[in-house]
Amino acid sequence: MYVLGLDVGGTSSRALLIDADGRRAGYGVAGGGNPAAHGNAVAVANIGLALRQALHGVDPVPVAGAVIGMAGAGALDRLVFDPMWASAGLRVRPRLTGDLGIAFAAGTAEPRGTVLIAGTGAIAARIEDGEPVMIADGLGWLLGDQGSGFWLGRQAARAAAHALSKGEAGGTLTRLVVDALLEGEPLPRERAGGTAEEMRELAIRLVVRAQSRPTLELARLAPLVSRAAAEGDPAALEIASTAARLLCETVAEVRPAGETSPIVLAGSVLTGEGPVGPAVRERLGAATVIAGDGAGAAAWLAGREAFGWDPATAARLHARIVSGD
Repeated sequence: MYVLGLDVGGTSSRALLIDADGRRAGYGVAGGGNPAAHGNAVAVANIGLALRQALHGVDPVPVAGAVIGMAGAGALDRLVFDPMWASAGLRVRPRLTGDLGIAFAAGTAEPRGTVLIAGTGAIAARIEDGEPVMIADGLGWLLGDQGSGFWLGRQAARAAAHALSKGEAGGTLTRLVVDALLEGEPLPRERAGGTAEEMRELAIRLVVRAQSRPTLELARLAPLVSRAAAEGDPAALEIASTAARLLCETVAEVRPAGETSPIVLAGSVLTGEGPVGPAVRERLGAATVIAGDGAGAAAWLAGREAFGWDPATAARLHARIVSGD
């Protein structure tokens, strides 16, 4: 017997098949499967591709359970999704759940604690019995997502535009942002006879280029903050420090003072290279845990439900399943 776990996001869709002993039997990766980002047809196609990869060479009939974690899971059109699921030969009906519980389970087998996700967006939640009972932020790029990848990218573009509009060349961060948005156009002061007026003209071009692109593309500038901070750029260091503070303030909205349960950190801003993750961990203290594989967490949850693992067995298998071992 097997169970399936799927972690479906805006960037990628991952599917994991495990047996009753927690051993991996199949794994699949495809493009983003969130219908809010890609529409139902594309989302279901990508989920289906990841699913077929995970089931390759395996009889789907013995699959006894499935959990799918997805932000805004209710947006998935079952009239489109259900035929795809059935065409894979699966007889079990999957349980759809949000991404907060999946992210928390990717870091710990404990039933209660806190999860902070900072990828393109940012959100924190208090978890009880594996489910979110209190949420902070997650309000989207326009009204919230403080300290997120989008926030970092927007702050990088703002810092560059601000420096240039004052007729200044700025530092490493400004140069990186100009390279990214204006496709390598050099700063005027790197040419003979560059003037403050040329800087201001460059600021206008930078703003026009940034605003002509889809808004969320500013999140692609987030890694530039890490690169510039590594070189000691003051603007980048200030942005990273502020992001860490804002993310910790979001956690404080849902986590009581003195709480000792685990804080699971998930999302590229917190788990990837760069200064924000370490700064957040230092501020929050020893209770932090880095999330592992979201598909593994979904499969672990499905295994608990389908196989009836006792608490000791579930805890023993958790690290293996979510770590990819």
